[in-house]
Amino acid sequence: MTGTRDQPTGAGAGAERLRRLFRFFGATQARGRSPVYEALSEGVARDDGLLALLLDTPETQRRPALLFAAVNLLLASRRDTELAAYYPIHGGRRGVDDRLVPAFSAFCAPHRGELTRLLARRSTQTNEIRRCVALRLGVEHVQRHWPGPVALVEVGASAGLNLLFDRYDYRLDGTAREVPPGAHASPVVVSTDVRGASGAELLGAPPTITRRLGVDRHPVDLSDPDARAWLEAFVWPEQTAELATLRGAVALARTVGNAPVVTGDAVTDTARTLAGLPGGEPVVVFTASLLSYLTAEARTAFVAQLEEAARARPVAWVFAEGPGLLATTPLDLPALRGPLARRNSLYAVGTALRGAGPNHDRLLGLADPYLRWISPARGEADDFEWVPAG
Repeated sequence: MTGTRDQPTGAGAGAERLRRLFRFFGATQARGRSPVYEALSEGVARDDGLLALLLDTPETQRRPALLFAAVNLLLASRRDTELAAYYPIHGGRRGVDDRLVPAFSAFCAPHRGELTRLLARRSTQTNEIRRCVALRLGVEHVQRHWPGPVALVEVGASAGLNLLFDRYDYRLDGTAREVPPGAHASPVVVSTDVRGASGAELLGAPPTITRRLGVDRHPVDLSDPDARAWLEAFVWPEQTAELATLRGAVALARTVGNAPVVTGDAVTDTARTLAGLPGGEPVVVFTASLLSYLTAEARTAFVAQLEEAARARPVAWVFAEGPGLLATTPLDLPALRGPLARRNSLYAVGTALRGAGPNHDRLLGLADPYLRWISPARGEADDFEWVPAG
């Protein structure tokens, strides 16, 4: 089958898909967050040679974040290069200019073999500590319905650092640092802006966590220096504070003992994993950006796994996911039948309760995907049209 001028096929079609993907990434993820990655996203989209790095990999690996992380990993040990000058996390101080994209291309050329191997074999691994704010908000809502201790499972847990959410301190909207009652100050402080409400009383005291477990297709072994370096590679060029927070969370986990993270698939192993937990207390299942890695059919299957597990004990799904992706699941969230479902540059934070009385689904907030800010819901039927698009 041959393609027309307007409908390329084969490698040409793959390149066009990648161009759109990089431009979407730059416009919706990097804009306002990383001038370096915003400029590089457009630069890669225009460069067939750079696109070819990803076209040589399996289709599931063709992600902008994976290419940028692979380059960042190599750059960490090559700080004397021109490209490193644009990365504050590597000591760079140079602002974005017309030399950035050529410097990126010049860096990739001699390292093409290393980059190709990384892109083919490594998986996306992020452990965004700020997403613990979504988990805290969701757990607070669960506690109103099901008071008492809970078990905690994160699906797509990476290194499992979010499972220690109750060991971190929080500073919301410039309020005083919150230290849990009876606890010492944590070396990890999670800071998030609150828009449209006050952050002073947004989060209640965390409940007792009876057990913690992570599930991931490729768990990160925090005892492995190479695995820790790959995790750090997903920190963006300007995010010096985020890098410090990640390193603090890793150090804390290695000191107090990280929660176990087992190898498993969200679509096929979730129900079995939950069934294997001892006790009968409710289980809070947390996901953040998991649905973006699943097909529409797989998203439905994942929710079915939660409902299967809820036949044996109460299960609460706490999520921070794209509204349009949530709209493809069986959740009963009327707000997602309107314009909110098209706002995939932001994340919906909410809960779905199963197994103890009627199903209860609720959107709790709309947030930046990396929880730099959150706008709490103004009521059960809030469609968040009042939240600015920027």
